Amino acid sequence: MFDKALDFKKSFYINLGILAAIILVFVLFSYLLRMSIDHQISVIQDINSKKSFVSDSSNNLSVLIKQWNFVRNYAQQVSLMVPSKDNLVNFQKDLNDISQKDGVSLTFNFGSETPASGSGSLGSIGFSSIITGSQSGILNFIQDVENKYYSLKISSLELVQQSDTSSKLSITGQVFYSGK
Repeated sequence: MFDKALDFKKSFYINLGILAAIILVFVLFSYLLRMSIDHQISVIQDINSKKSFVSDSSNNLSVLIKQWNFVRNYAQQVSLMVPSKDNLVNFQKDLNDISQKDGVSLTFNFGSETPASGSGSLGSIGFSSIITGSQSGILNFIQDVENKYYSLKISSLELVQQSDTSSKLSITGQVFYSGK
């Protein structure tokens, strides 16, 4: 009987050891599976964040392309607002063309220059002009000059009525140019 109890204990411990080994293998397998799943989750999250970044970047790029296509149409007008120094010859020509269109006479002179102080800064050249003609012609002249996209700073403006049909406008100021 003692042998049966010993055999029973022995087989019980063997079965218990096998069961413990199976549980240990299962726990180890579960732990490794969990680590693998966590790694896969982090890889998927990383891919999703990169995908989101690329998507946002492509959206931003398409918006920039649309804006550039819109802005590019105004590049010439912007360059006229602050032309290069070489293009200021056109300023006097444009004023003469406007004065002829509006039926007024123009006397125009360039004055002293204030050079641009560095890259991206503006320089300026002083000017003075006298416009004579009807008040409506002078007003039309002023409106047309405002629409010509030059950047001007008017220092003085004097309007004198010479007769019932004629007036004289004296202007002094500066026209700005880009320091490219």
